[in-house]
Amino acid sequence: MSKKIDTAFFPGWTRKSVTFTIDDGNVPMDKKFLSILKPKGILGTFNLNSHNMKAFDAAGYREFYLGYEIANHCKFHPFAIPDDNKLPFSDKPFNAETSDPSMLHPTGTPGCYQRMQTNGWRMVSDTETYIKYADEGRAELEAVFGKGNVDSYVWPYCEQNNKAVLEHIKGAGYYAVRKTGSTRDKTGFAMPADRMAWSYNANHQELLEVMAKYEQYPDDGELKFFAFGVHSVDWERSGNWNELGEFAERYGNRPEDYWYATVRDIFEYEDAVKALKITETEIFNPSDITLYVKVDGKRIILRPRSGYSI
Repeated sequence: MSKKIDTAFFPGWTRKSVTFTIDDGNVPMDKKFLSILKPKGILGTFNLNSHNMKAFDAAGYREFYLGYEIANHCKFHPFAIPDDNKLPFSDKPFNAETSDPSMLHPTGTPGCYQRMQTNGWRMVSDTETYIKYADEGRAELEAVFGKGNVDSYVWPYCEQNNKAVLEHIKGAGYYAVRKTGSTRDKTGFAMPADRMAWSYNANHQELLEVMAKYEQYPDDGELKFFAFGVHSVDWERSGNWNELGEFAERYGNRPEDYWYATVRDIFEYEDAVKALKITETEIFNPSDITLYVKVDGKRIILRPRSGYSI
């Protein structure tokens, strides 16, 4: 009789992962954010603009974000000028009070302009400048956190409507590229299908509501994903740190129910599960990650590059 083999488990034999993805690197707000989540064992990823890194020296930043993943959020925080841009370029320097909103106005930074968006003036940059800042942001973060330790990208604002920029970012060797905007429970909390265009499930206003749905989501035999974001300062502006605290109290320190990990850790774990080699006589783990499986309901820990005889 063949045995039932179930490989869809995170560490602790839970199917549900929990993570966060927080943008910009606002040190005072990130500190407050971590003071609430860290005691509850909730992990995640901080997406930093390297230009904003002025609070500490390199050693200070490494210590402050120790144990969390660092992603590239570009050197600055621009839009790329979209391919369908029809706004003319002005030769008049930008002035927030007098500049013409129907034009792109130069800033003091070469290749960067101010453009009127629906939510006010925003910095935009031409294709060459955007790519330069994206690459410089990664290099400057790696100078602090180590070569190879910054291997995902998060769009400033949102995914850019600029084909050359999109192709450059997707071809830069990142394992994932994150957009902006909540998926809520519309995906059934499935693992992101497209890592080059993934996003989080809930922002600061939706966190408790969507997490409650996640907690109640039935076991369908698949690995599940819950990520929340997007800025630590959002809780400050909304005055709802208490809701983040409630989230931590209700859903933190529950390793039997949730695996708390960074975005990278969760995606790498999924890859390792997919790489399992299963024959009639053995389950073999070729990865460098310890995996958790069940064979006829029996819990089995598969160490890296080891097998279990069926």
